[in-house]
Amino acid sequence: MGALISALIAFILEAFPPATKFTEKDVPDLSGSVAIVTGGYGGLGLETAKVLLTHNAKVYIAGRNEKNAQDAIRNLKEQTAKEAHFLHLDLSDLKAIKAAADKFKSKESQLHMLFNNGGVMAPPVSQLTADGYDLQFGTNVLGHYFFTMLLMPELLSGTKSSQDGKVRVINTASAGHQFNGLDFNTFKVQ
Repeated sequence: MGALISALIAFILEAFPPATKFTEKDVPDLSGSVAIVTGGYGGLGLETAKVLLTHNAKVYIAGRNEKNAQDAIRNLKEQTAKEAHFLHLDLSDLKAIKAAADKFKSKESQLHMLFNNGGVMAPPVSQLTADGYDLQFGTNVLGHYFFTMLLMPELLSGTKSSQDGKVRVINTASAGHQFNGLDFNTFKVQ
């Protein structure tokens, strides 16, 4: 009985966390900082991009839908008077991820914040990435991991110019996979 009560309490705390004590007003000036927000044209990613722009960071919104990104960039400019930049990134295709990282590296030598926020939720289990992985796992886990590893030199370089000598990689996740499942046969072991 005690285990059941503990599990229930854990679920409630996870589903209804306490109010945050850190708000966008607590974000310091980010002048000189470069950030990438994957999936930055909607939801949490859009709000993240807005706060970063408001605090003077240079922001790249990375995603596969350029129209949605350009619409968000236009709206963000109206709200913040600052302009974000689009970076085409398809997290379901390893070659496209490499191309996006290379494109970013051609423009920037440092990266201070990487918000791995974009992803897919509950696609049909039969859908695969361009490389044959389960679409949800391949996009939300492998795609972000590969993108982060490709940008590691720029992140490490960013420590030299960041205000506190640190950079950040923030991963946004969901428990949504529980509602759809994964096809473990598509998890390649090499």
